[in-house]
Amino acid sequence: MKFRKFSLALLFFIINFIVLFTFLAPQKYELKVGQRAQEDIKATKDIENKIETQKLIDKAAQQVQPVYKNNLTVQAEIKSDIEKFFYDINEINNSEELNLKQKLESMQQKYPTISNKSINLALNMDKARLEKLKNYIFEIINQIMSTGITKEEVDYQKKNVSEFFEEIKTFNQNEKLLSIEIIDSYIRPNKFLDLEKTQEKTEQAKESVEKVIIPKDENIISKGEVITEEKLEMLQSIGLVQKKGKEDFFVIIGLILIILILEVLGALYINVFDKRILKNEKKLLLIILIISITMLISISLSKISLYIIPVAGASMLISILLNTNIAIISNFIIAIMLYLATGDINILLISLVSGTFGAFANLEIAQRRNVIITGFKIGVLNLLLVMSLGFITTTNLKEPFINALLSLLSGIISSIFVVGSLPLWEHYFDILTSLKLLELSSANNEILKRMLIETPGTYHHSIIVGNLAERACDKIGANSLFARVASYYHDMGKLSKPYFFKENQITTDNPHDKMSPIMSTKVIKEHVSYGVELAQKHKLPKEIINIIREHHGTTSVAYFYYKAKEMEMDVKEEDFRYKGPEPQSKEAAVIMMADSVEAAIRSIKEPSKEKIEDMIEKIVKGKLNDGQFDKSNLTLKELDLIKEAFIEVIMGMFHQRIEYPKEGGN
Repeated sequence: MKFRKFSLALLFFIINFIVLFTFLAPQKYELKVGQRAQEDIKATKDIENKIETQKLIDKAAQQVQPVYKNNLTVQAEIKSDIEKFFYDINEINNSEELNLKQKLESMQQKYPTISNKSINLALNMDKARLEKLKNYIFEIINQIMSTGITKEEVDYQKKNVSEFFEEIKTFNQNEKLLSIEIIDSYIRPNKFLDLEKTQEKTEQAKESVEKVIIPKDENIISKGEVITEEKLEMLQSIGLVQKKGKEDFFVIIGLILIILILEVLGALYINVFDKRILKNEKKLLLIILIISITMLISISLSKISLYIIPVAGASMLISILLNTNIAIISNFIIAIMLYLATGDINILLISLVSGTFGAFANLEIAQRRNVIITGFKIGVLNLLLVMSLGFITTTNLKEPFINALLSLLSGIISSIFVVGSLPLWEHYFDILTSLKLLELSSANNEILKRMLIETPGTYHHSIIVGNLAERACDKIGANSLFARVASYYHDMGKLSKPYFFKENQITTDNPHDKMSPIMSTKVIKEHVSYGVELAQKHKLPKEIINIIREHHGTTSVAYFYYKAKEMEMDVKEEDFRYKGPEPQSKEAAVIMMADSVEAAIRSIKEPSKEKIEDMIEKIVKGKLNDGQFDKSNLTLKELDLIKEAFIEVIMGMFHQRIEYPKEGGN
């Protein structure tokens, strides 16, 4: 069993890997630099033009302004040096030991960058005048250094200092020259390049550059265009050049991983919501084939337009054939794989929404024509969704409007796909759908027509049994539609010898009066085997055939057994029992009880609620004690609910005949 499941998983993987890889693996070209393109070569996906992007990055980096930081200590040092110059002038001037010549020589040794003329002027200046000059120099230093100057700006600032003093009227020309020489001697850079922040700013500028993208389906190279090294590199990067490279390898690895992830996710989901399907290889194969066929159809139709692919068809089919939960996870897997194949986010959204809507199809489909109606509803939903996406993404509504109309067609194509293929799935996978059951319940069905004409009593009996079984199954949460339809066919074997059964005997003449109990029992029991044979001939679903086979279980034909005993015949009870098997499902057990209850109620001469309740209790208890329900998984609580359901239906049937007596009644 594990090997078969592994084989199914491998089948799913291989089919969808081939489908996706065939779609994703682009056509390859033999190209060389300098060669002229023989045809338009389009981008198979959005591709970056790396050379153009790099040009923009380099340009952005070049436009970045360097970041500088001021060294605050430099300004303080300059002011300190200038302060020392004026301090030394004052000190030497106050010295009585040195003559003017010695004073001049001493200052020249200490400050060689300042001319003799300027030093001599400073030595002869009035102290107050000299202080005023110093304050002007400090003010200029503050103005220059506060904004900061770089190494390259020093000469420019010296020039500015000269121009500044030229405009000052407070000092004479020699005093201005002294000031300029002092400032020129000590001014130096205090603004230095911040390499770290400049690099950070450059990186930010590079990162802010948007990549130059060639959109999917746009020409990378036009027919007749000369192939440049840049274009060849782009074509190689997306695997369009004829050589086996890492691009194909990465596509293969990516597809393998994603398909495996989807398989595992699907298996886990099914394990949570319906473990029985994981144990049924036939149903697993059904899911795999529907998903794979949907992918093949969708990929094929996508060449016309992505918006007409019938994604919802798969979820509708699986919903009808299995259940809604399995349809939802199957649709999710299809939507992801389609997104991989197309790269279109709109298709992903449409697939998820319309497919999920389609998964609930089994809740509203009562006849096959309802499938078309559901498909139309899905198409309208697609239309609204595509238009909504168009409103969000563009102001040109022409293309969204066309796509919306195509998506409407998608819903209709989905329903056609479902209606056309559903009978095949039902037949080859032996699945009894609600649609099939509704068809079988039609009075126009060949077998039911025969029963109505040839066995009218049995036909009427079967209809009532169906009503009883349907109500009871509703109460216990079993499949009520199946129970009702199966009830219509459970006694179809009586078509072999209609008048051997009491409900079909019009006259008082009873053929069993002329037969031995053993022969009568044989004829009665044969209606089961003949019913199975007739059902197989008419290719009825195996589930209904099982009901025919099980609806009497291994119960005994009690009337003829006791008749044989009265005639003192040497018989065994097991010879008067049906072959069985006992009911294997809740529905079969309910039909067994409904069959016996309906026949027994008809035998009550003056029916009343008490008599009906006693009869139902007696029948159910007898079959329970006889072990007929051992394999049906029915609980005692469910048996009580079934009895309640039978009473409700039968009281409804007899309400006119068992009215409460009127006062002074007749």
